[in-house]
Amino acid sequence: MQLFLQTPPIEEPLTLDEVKAYLKIHENQEEGFLQSIISSARAYVECFTGRALLKQRWHLQIRPRFPPLSPLVKYREEALEIELPYPPLMRVEEVKVKEKTTAFKQEENRVVLDSSHWDQEISIHYWAGYGEKASSLPPALKMAVLMATRPFYDHQPVDLSILNPFKVHRLM
Repeated sequence: MQLFLQTPPIEEPLTLDEVKAYLKIHENQEEGFLQSIISSARAYVECFTGRALLKQRWHLQIRPRFPPLSPLVKYREEALEIELPYPPLMRVEEVKVKEKTTAFKQEENRVVLDSSHWDQEISIHYWAGYGEKASSLPPALKMAVLMATRPFYDHQPVDLSILNPFKVHRLM
């Protein structure tokens, strides 16, 4: 399996003013540094939770032979279910099997294909995230990104136990 971020979020979940107020910074000298901290904090929260925060486009490429107990690819008698990384799933744009577009069903955070596609190369382009704007984020996730800016700014370890309810768990 290979996963590629094709289109990152068009904006960050926090503004410079929000971060400056939280960190109690009153000068404009570190704005470039603060912007990189905001991006890093968002990426940290996304990595920790396994979720896409703001709208972003992903490309998932799966090559056979799938493990029998794969957490992402499940074979059912009549269907092949593929759990897509970085939920919540907004929209599946295209599914290709052997480089040809194929029919699919979108269900919650997964794609359902005909079971005849088992052991074939599959390519999926999809959009994931809570929305395009920071206002679409659940407040706890936005707060977690804000809380992550302090340890990055102060060069300290990050502890964001507030994120535990949002963490995506995959059983093998």
